[in-house]
Amino acid sequence: MAKHIWAFVAACTSSANPVLRGSHSDDESFTVTYKVWSEPIKSGRCGTDSEALVIDLTAKTRGVKGRMTCALEQGIKTYRLPAGIFEIDEQLLIPPRVAILGAKNPNDMARPSQSPKWQEQTLFLATKGVTDYLMNYCHAEDMVSTRVGFVLSSYVTVRDVSYQGIDTIRPLDNGGLCGGGAFETKGCAENDCGRSDVNTGGSDGRGSVNVTIERVRLNDYYYAEDKHLVGANVPGNYDCKTTNWRAQCCFCKPNGIRSTQVGIWVPESRNEEGTRNIVIRDVVSSALQADGINLHGKVDDALVENVYMQNTGDDVYALWGATSNPTNIVFKDCVAVNPGILRPNWYGNCVATYGLKSVRFENLVCRVPTLEHPIPSPDFGSIITIDTSMFVFYNSFNAGYPQDNSVLISGWTFEDLDGNAYITSTGSMTKPQPGKMAWTTSDNGVAAPYYINGPNGEAGAPRLNVVADV
Repeated sequence: MAKHIWAFVAACTSSANPVLRGSHSDDESFTVTYKVWSEPIKSGRCGTDSEALVIDLTAKTRGVKGRMTCALEQGIKTYRLPAGIFEIDEQLLIPPRVAILGAKNPNDMARPSQSPKWQEQTLFLATKGVTDYLMNYCHAEDMVSTRVGFVLSSYVTVRDVSYQGIDTIRPLDNGGLCGGGAFETKGCAENDCGRSDVNTGGSDGRGSVNVTIERVRLNDYYYAEDKHLVGANVPGNYDCKTTNWRAQCCFCKPNGIRSTQVGIWVPESRNEEGTRNIVIRDVVSSALQADGINLHGKVDDALVENVYMQNTGDDVYALWGATSNPTNIVFKDCVAVNPGILRPNWYGNCVATYGLKSVRFENLVCRVPTLEHPIPSPDFGSIITIDTSMFVFYNSFNAGYPQDNSVLISGWTFEDLDGNAYITSTGSMTKPQPGKMAWTTSDNGVAAPYYINGPNGEAGAPRLNVVADV
């Protein structure tokens, strides 16, 4: 039942620690401290092909006992965790050739917003989070102690688990996004590797290969308690008139919604080969302070499939290749709902790119409102940068599109939050207008819900080669 942790949580519901609050005292799961469950993984302790290592987790609530096991399966150290709450208080680097498997799939993809029975689930619960706007986050000297979450090395699989973060704000120095994901791959701590020699999880900063993240649920454990705060007004939080972020309060106050910065973050890496062969499948997220999934830098052969994400503070699905020319990127059968709402009226779209060589978007669903009072962004010449279309192709944030770039949009569903379809005749062509979604005629003559933010093949700017197929 985890009454011991929730008694502690209840005692900490004061203003001294507002993020540690909860009402899950009826959960018939037990809590395992971080050191107990992480030590075998860090040290590489495991069994053999024929005999599994058994680690007695021995929860003391109601005399329940849990066992964590590890066996070598086809060369992969496979750790199986029972149902329960597994505390995590740092950024954990998972060694190569490891699988972490939970007790049960937390997602019904036919009903993705329905929470599972938590007493049946393997839940990783962060015990600290970002609550201070001025926190040294991207520029910190050590990511292990600064962030909370997982960094996945090569040949790592994570399956059938949930993760709950307790960040309640996006800090100032993360405005350009240096990540902070529930799950990250190896790479640089800054969004640009040249800014520092700090890496994610204390790793070597080289891109991970052959990583699978599937049947994972993010930031849903507290969502029922926090959802009334989604989009809620925070007095004094919307002075966003200039780019002098320290001289004004542009979302400098916490929104109070416990989550992670990003759901899944692939950072820029230090090796030329980058990050390769990534599979993200059957993932659900209820809330995020920044992006949903962001693939940054040199990424090749990545599949994001059957994912449902809602209530972000930025873009839901982002491909940020910058000038590294990511190739063979596929987003397929994914749903994005209410992008940018954790920083209401400010920034975020269902899908956004910031540099690429080749990408396919197949059968995506985008549900967004038409905003009455969006906040013009001074970073983009005071234009609107939230809920403007389904796909937005940016030339900002060092975006590069080589001459032979390729963008395929194959099938889409574009609706408001009530399920009413946006159509070309009620939108605007080429660029967004107040109260209208932007559409553009693709290279093959099909009007599709996208636009290019900036010049396209003019004045020396790169030209995007977009083909759309209804």
